Amino acid sequence: MPFFFYSSTQTNHTHPSYIHTTMVHPNSRTVGDTEHSWCRAVRGGTGIAVLALRTFKPPDISYLQASLRTLQTSHPILRSRLLHNNNTFSFLTSPTPSITLTSLTLPTNVSDPLTQILELELNRNTWHDSTDDQVFFATVYTLPNANTWVVALRLHVSACDRTTALLLLRELLTLMDEEHGAGQNQKEEPSLAIEDLVARGKGKKPVWTRGLDMLAYSLNSLRLSNLKFIDAKNPRFSQVVRLQLNQHETKGLLAVRLHSCYTTLLSYLLFHFF
Repeated sequence: MPFFFYSSTQTNHTHPSYIHTTMVHPNSRTVGDTEHSWCRAVRGGTGIAVLALRTFKPPDISYLQASLRTLQTSHPILRSRLLHNNNTFSFLTSPTPSITLTSLTLPTNVSDPLTQILELELNRNTWHDSTDDQVFFATVYTLPNANTWVVALRLHVSACDRTTALLLLRELLTLMDEEHGAGQNQKEEPSLAIEDLVARGKGKKPVWTRGLDMLAYSLNSLRLSNLKFIDAKNPRFSQVVRLQLNQHETKGLLAVRLHSCYTTLLSYLLFHFF
């Protein structure tokens, strides 16, 4: 079962420091600082994680849905709703899993169903104007006359970032291989915010490290300032770009990456010791 993963994410490092996790309901909490920056990013068109799995055998819808609900049982954040009131976001966790698979049929003239479905899901931003919505959606796409099915999972990055999504994919594939897709211990309370999972004092950066980060941000902004936008008026949308490199080009890319790492290390040593 080949799969392709893509996430459009944006982390705002200048999030307000006055946002803290508070419990407003036994099964709810306000979002943390990092989660709040992701919530704001999604409303701007980024911050959506998509997993797309292509199979050449028709998936068992009931079994797949049971496996997805098992994930929700094990991870309460996946069965939460994201509430928005003014500038405040909060998670309200349901006591029971409730994800429902949606089935759609693609036109017969689709040449690359995996890529097109991926782009379609990335641009389905149901959180843009919503004040109460799920954070986890699943859709099964059928391509007629091609014996191809694509299972697409769309997640709000405040609930599951791109690194965690890969772990979630592995867990789902394990559940699909097991004899039963249920029976996991259910957790009732919503998970803690990212900042609350880090030991006190561990999340603070030294002064020189912060200075190095600011230097890196400045250099990156100079790189992006050379980008030219051909069409800046029409609505924005996400697309997938594939780049194929030969052996010579790959070696050149790795050499540039190693040089960049060396430069960063040298800058750190200069900041730290001088």
